[in-house]
Amino acid sequence: MNRDQSDERPVIDPGMTILDVVSQYGQTESVFKQYDEKAGICLCCQALFEPLKDVAEKYDLDLNQLITDLMDATT
Repeated sequence: MNRDQSDERPVIDPGMTILDVVSQYGQTESVFKQYDEKAGICLCCQALFEPLKDVAEKYDLDLNQLITDLMDATT
């Protein structure tokens, strides 16, 4: 049995921009909206072209939790 396709999970890594993530996984937009309040800005408006790692550092967000939340949204 070929398990490659059944075990595929989306790959969201710290180097991806918000645009990369939202364009590949549209359902993640709601996650970014949840983080807007923590960041104090609309992330999709103000940080669309920034890598997740930079966004997390700039707006004092937990990068690992952000990626976990984004991955959870894709399932």
